[in-house]
Amino acid sequence: MKKINIYKTAILTLSFFAISACDDYLDVNETPNNPLSASVQSLLPGAQVGTGFLLGNTVQIVSSLWVQQMAGTGTQTDPYDRYNVSPGDFNNEWNALYATVLDDLQQIIVQGREEGNFQYAGMAQILQVYVWALTTDIWGDVPFSQSLNFDEAEKPVYDSQEAIYARLITLLDEGLADLDRETIVAPSQGDQMYGGNLDNWRRAANSIKLKLYLQSRLENPGSTEGINQLIANNNLISNNSQNFNVNFFASSGSFNPIYQYNHLTRANDMILSQRFYDSLSVLNDPRLPVFFTRTGGNFITYDNGVHTAINFISPNRSRWGVYVVGNGNQLANGTISNAGGAPIRLITASTVNFWLAEAALTLGTTGDASEYFRAALEAQFADIISFVSGASLPANFEANAAAYIDRRVAAFNAASSTQGKLNILIRDKWASSVGNAYEAYNDYRRTGFPNLALAQNAQAGVTNIPFRWPYALSEIQSNSENVPLQDYPSGLLVPVWWMPQ
Repeated sequence: MKKINIYKTAILTLSFFAISACDDYLDVNETPNNPLSASVQSLLPGAQVGTGFLLGNTVQIVSSLWVQQMAGTGTQTDPYDRYNVSPGDFNNEWNALYATVLDDLQQIIVQGREEGNFQYAGMAQILQVYVWALTTDIWGDVPFSQSLNFDEAEKPVYDSQEAIYARLITLLDEGLADLDRETIVAPSQGDQMYGGNLDNWRRAANSIKLKLYLQSRLENPGSTEGINQLIANNNLISNNSQNFNVNFFASSGSFNPIYQYNHLTRANDMILSQRFYDSLSVLNDPRLPVFFTRTGGNFITYDNGVHTAINFISPNRSRWGVYVVGNGNQLANGTISNAGGAPIRLITASTVNFWLAEAALTLGTTGDASEYFRAALEAQFADIISFVSGASLPANFEANAAAYIDRRVAAFNAASSTQGKLNILIRDKWASSVGNAYEAYNDYRRTGFPNLALAQNAQAGVTNIPFRWPYALSEIQSNSENVPLQDYPSGLLVPVWWMPQ
């Protein structure tokens, strides 16, 4: 596995935003003989922004296509939309995760403990666990125990996803313990996400635990006990001021990556999926105008997989809207100018309540699933109202939001079976996951909901929406004896550990 021994400052990480191409934005150079020395307070914000950028770029692009929130109309997104992906497609993402984000976070952990900046080590370890979870959720078994140490393990073994998940719980506990220790440099000096608020970091760590337990509930017999303990401890993200967000800004060099891609550099590569639009429209979802843009007052959509046969070439289309990419001026063709100031929302109060609702429904954990479901919807609508500028909020939005929530909770309560309730719950979580389709992709693979049909003109041999990404070609070439599932597209159809087998 390629290992880049260079610890980048926040400025270097922020330079990602000046690069526009989907495939080349994460190109990096190996400079093992010239490492940069940086303080933990300089390294942390760069690693945080790098995490948000990775989640908001290719992970978001591919996931939003595969869960059919968007459809592909570009040279890269059209094949992705139809599951035509191969090991050569994700070299940059693999290298950037291991050689940049995970590596930089590891440097903060080691350096922070060595120099007595334990709270920085704790923050970095909590964020690193989130990134590790993302990595194994996308690929399944990955290098873990022997990774990030190229000198000792040039060809690291692949750890099972089950073993990685178990270890991540322990790492969260270690990170929480570091937060309770004294530190030399105040955490507020380098923390871009919470401004050094350690209580919010504790809530984030516990919410990541909830994610791990819930995600693995089908295969992990300890999930019920673990979730009940988290509920009893009452230290999860519980309101939007505690959301685990990576912040971006409406200025060149620091744009939200979804805005950068969907409105500036690749404005014609994606379009609102007809399938997602239909699902939201039929339920009179009042969030449509803040989730997506319009042209001439109308939503312009396209079906998944059709572009390869009948190209959609008009620049007039519905793109990600102000809640996802930031407040700005909506133009006639469906782009937004002077935006980019939206956060990448990793875990929100809404997400946590959706997880608690699913756990109560499927595992019988503490609490009422219907009440959690209502709280999840209320939290997202409140976040929309707080974030979106008044001029962009549709008329009567709050009243329509309250009516929508009542209708959806009533439908949930009226469902006669656990599966029927789960279908409604996950369908609404899918609708709420705009800007973080990675979580919707997890939900779909874990539950089978929402009920998605294959994209049109799907890649030959791909009979299901893929269950995982192909391993990177660079990794197959350099570590072939350890890389599993090297045959594609068949490898895409092998479930990851926490899925129904």
